[in-house]
Amino acid sequence: MQHLTRRSLVLGSFALALCLVASTFAADSPTQRPLRVCLVSGSQDSKPYSTDDSLAALARYLETEHKMTCTLLTWDAASAGFKGIEKLLEADAAVFFVRRKTPNAHNLEVLRRFFASGKGFVALRSTSHAWENWPNFDVEVLGAKYGGAKGGNFGNVDKLTRKPHPIWVGTEDFNTKCDIYRYGPVALDVQVLMEGENKNGVMPVAWTRVHRGARLFHFALGYANDMESPSFRRTVANGLRWVSEKVSEK
Repeated sequence: MQHLTRRSLVLGSFALALCLVASTFAADSPTQRPLRVCLVSGSQDSKPYSTDDSLAALARYLETEHKMTCTLLTWDAASAGFKGIEKLLEADAAVFFVRRKTPNAHNLEVLRRFFASGKGFVALRSTSHAWENWPNFDVEVLGAKYGGAKGGNFGNVDKLTRKPHPIWVGTEDFNTKCDIYRYGPVALDVQVLMEGENKNGVMPVAWTRVHRGARLFHFALGYANDMESPSFRRTVANGLRWVSEKVSEK
């Protein structure tokens, strides 16, 4: 009887320990705590974007309206890098809005680690041509070549057409007269969610893809006034939730 009692106590203690371990992992999982988001600003020097300001406002919205925990990284020209770049690796997901930067060796190494980490991200506007010393980023990661023989500007958009997807839930149709980008053929695994039309034809404006086991959402709009739109901000929030979900195994 004493032997059984001692055995019961041992088994009970072991079960309790397992529960404590499980609860610890659950408390630290993205589904049980606020989503940790890193916003990377690298287009502040372009007046139509002013990303230090627009992404700071977006971060406040994500924290207030969607209970996310946000960290903003800004470009430091003197060091050719983002201040606190290591924080990117601690995030659950990220938002990038960068244009034609040449990050130093350490920054580029951290960026490559993030994009190979299996963590999802949202890439806004000019991020398709973000890294001067990673020229194939657009094709390799995003899944479409930016620009071409006629340049990167496809002209002002006359009409935007969306295709059904959870990223658009709770948003209204977009209406912008800003220019859209020219992209080469998209990869076969790209799912186009929005197209822009003008006198030059039709171009993809937003799409999703799975890269290195992680979801990404590229949204090639983002002028400062567009980013003040409730629909734009809700789209980014939806996008972050969507890309932070694990990819289903087939």
